[in-house]
Amino acid sequence: MKKVIFIEDHGNFTSMCSGCRLCELMCAFEHHGVGNARLARIKVVSLRHGVKVPVVCQQCSDAPCSAACPTGALARTRDDGPVTVNQGRCIGCGICVNVCPVGGISMDCKTGVAVKCDLCGGEPQCVKYCPSGVLKLSTEQQLANIKRKRYADSLAELGQDVSSKMGDVP
Repeated sequence: MKKVIFIEDHGNFTSMCSGCRLCELMCAFEHHGVGNARLARIKVVSLRHGVKVPVVCQQCSDAPCSAACPTGALARTRDDGPVTVNQGRCIGCGICVNVCPVGGISMDCKTGVAVKCDLCGGEPQCVKYCPSGVLKLSTEQQLANIKRKRYADSLAELGQDVSSKMGDVP
């Protein structure tokens, strides 16, 4: 089954990511041998009120980056594998960057070719070293199960709120 990195919210969006950026450093070290966050394939984005969110390729099933690539440089080597970049075929046009729905692809400033998460060959270093444990590697099915549980939990909470308010109605 295809795997994807996702963010475990621990039930509180504001405490998801500490913003330590260790994920970026470990990604860069894995791929370039240096701890330079600018070289990472995962990026920590700052939102309002100091909330930090790691953004990484979601290995989309329909892979718009792959579909848009004029040279076929972005493709899956296995049906259940990540979309990877064949750097020898990439012409650096940047179309993949433009069509990526999450901003999970960037252009390497030195080589001029696309770079994106390749799941570190099955053991993503960002997940392994995330000190707050918000980054998880999961199959699509496991992620769907987690989302169903979250949705059911939110409905249960909503039901409790409604029933407690209805007790006040004469």
